[in-house]
Amino acid sequence: MKNRQDMLIGVSTKFGLRRDSLHGASLIIVLILLGVIALTSAATLRNASSNERVSNNFRMHLLAQQYAEAALRYCEMQLTQADGSRVATLKESNLVDYSASPAWRQRATWTGSGATAASRTAVPETFVLSSSSAFKPGQLPECVVEKKAVDGGSVYVITARGFSSDYTADGRGFTVTGSVVWLQTLATVQRSMVADPPSEPSLSAGTMADRIWRRILNPPIH
Repeated sequence: MKNRQDMLIGVSTKFGLRRDSLHGASLIIVLILLGVIALTSAATLRNASSNERVSNNFRMHLLAQQYAEAALRYCEMQLTQADGSRVATLKESNLVDYSASPAWRQRATWTGSGATAASRTAVPETFVLSSSSAFKPGQLPECVVEKKAVDGGSVYVITARGFSSDYTADGRGFTVTGSVVWLQTLATVQRSMVADPPSEPSLSAGTMADRIWRRILNPPIH
């Protein structure tokens, strides 16, 4: 064994290599390998973190959409009830007429308390939350209802928006963090022919006769 070491030292000396030079080269190679491993690990962690953020944003968007759909269902259910059984904001007297400048397109409808905001209704927390749910909206979903006169009756234009659990907004109502989804339905309610009172059939209970759903891609508040 000693003879082999002496032989290696002899070869190194013959070619002008010293023992400390070999050790220095090994150290440089090890440092280079450690640098490559560190860079690879950092890139992997960064990619995993980016994928997690994308997944979380997608999950929050889907959650906001589900809350918006819940707001539509709640307001549709209210409109099929007799006028006296509805929540105060969705009584016929608070529903503005759908016009060339719809109420849902006006920012004041969603942030103020004027005439166009009279039907603005926040969905009760008990309607959108369950004991098994781990999420809670940063703001309860809400809807605004307008009436549009048509031959033989009227159509309700229901506009709803839902928020993710991480939603926050500035003083103007514009989104700062989180997701908000806007949905809208045109709903026709078939009222009972026997109304109470008889002179106002539009105030009686009814059933959903028709429903057209759409997503709003350019809402008044982003």
